Parts: sequence; C-alpha cells; structure tokens
Amino acid sequence: MTDQPARFPLAKVWTVISIVFGNLLPVFGVLFLDWDPGLILILYWIENFFVGLFTVPRILMAQGPPPTAGSVIGGTPLIARLGTAAFFTFHYGVFWIVHGFFALLLASEISPGESSPEEMRGFGLAIIGILVIQAMQFWQGWLRPKAWETANPKMEMFLPYPRVMVLHITVLLGAAGLNAIGAPTWTMLLLCIGKMAIELTGTLGKNWLAKARID
Repeated sequence: MTDQPARFPLAKVWTVISIVFGNLLPVFGVLFLDWDPGLILILYWIENFFVGLFTVPRILMAQGPPPTAGSVIGGTPLIARLGTAAFFTFHYGVFWIVHGFFALLLASEISPGESSPEEMRGFGLAIIGILVIQAMQFWQGWLRPKAWETANPKMEMFLPYPRVMVLHITVLLGAAGLNAIGAPTWTMLLLCIGKMAIELTGTLGKNWLAKARID
C-alpha cells in the first residue's frame, strides 16, 4: 500500500470536459435557442462522427503495447496499425451511418417542421464547438503527454463504441418513448442529463478503479 495519491490523468480531465460540454450544448440550445428535440439527436450523431474521426490517428500513432519485463520485443508494426485503422473506419463508419439513419428518421417524426435560420446558426456554432473541444482533448490528452508511446492500437479502436451505445440506449430509445407518449420538448433535457451522467460514471469509474489498484 502506498501513501502517494493517485493523480487524475490529464486525458481523463479533457474527456470529462468534452462529455460535460457536449451534453450541455443541447441543454443550452433548448433553453435559450428554441431548439427542437430533433436537433439534439442530430447533434449527438455528429458528435460521434468527430469521436471516430480523432480515433483514426490515435490508432495509427499508438506504438504499444510496450515490451514485457525482460524482453526487448514490443510495439505494434505500422502495417498492423494500418490494418486496425482500416477495419475501424469501415466498421465504425457502417455503425455510424446506420445510427444516423435511425436518428434522422426519428428526428423527422419528432420535429416535422423546418428549423428557423436562427436555430441553424446556433446549431452550426454548436457543431464547431464540439469539434474544437474534441481537438483540444486530442492535444491535451494524447499529443502533449505523448500517450501514443504506450497506447495499444486495438484498445484505442474499441474506446468509441461504449459512448455510441450510451447514445443508442439513453437518447434514441428515450426520445422514441417520449415521442410515443406525446411528452413536451423540455423532457428531452432529461435524456441529455442522463446521457452525461452515464458517460461521466464510466469515465470516473475507470479512474477510481485505477486508484484502488494503486492503494
């Protein structure tokens, strides 16, 4: 047992920031920009595109796993990383497109009317904001600490999927249920908060587990 406190990894800090920021954007849009529920579904779908987009260079750059104790053999060859990145691009791309089909279909049912120019301008700014925070997370949590030196490309490939599944469960199914019972627009905020809570629990839970192992 050690008395050294476990440090909260910088990558986790920026993951938490991106989760909070990404989920509060639609809350702000509904409360102050008159967004309809359909825009929330589309925004989350676009957010998952950026998550996948930044995963590809993570896979290509990941040089781990490091060699085991007493061995000089370690790392992942470039050809293997290219294969992993190609598989991820195809598999995640198909997954994202299918998810988008259902998201757009549900959005058209929830919000059959056209969005106003003000709504679309705010929506465009929200997309830019998500892209910026994802890029900052990539820099602060990946490039700056040189996390690629020990990262496993196969592990990086699987990281986006739990987040996409959270969206499927909490947002798509929840929005479909609220639409079926004729719930008002503001109830979509409950789904945004619920999605954020689940994502934060998963991220912080991994860090607490790491602390327990250190202790």
